[in-house]
Amino acid sequence: MTRIEIVAIERQARQLRAEEMRRLSGILAEWMNVYLRLLGRTLVSLGSLLSKIPRPLFSSNPRQLRLR
Repeated sequence: MTRIEIVAIERQARQLRAEEMRRLSGILAEWMNVYLRLLGRTLVSLGSLLSKIPRPLFSSNPRQLRLR
């Protein structure tokens, strides 16, 4: 191989490597987007569930309890 062929092959290899890295980073970004959405929805559901637990404790009227 001549010097020119080696340089061209190295350039092409760097280009292919860069394209693969961009492809993998895109896949990772999509996966993280889906994961974070799922995590967010789970946390919102958990928050709404946990907010319903203490409500009966603070919403009762003590006067109604005495009248019964």
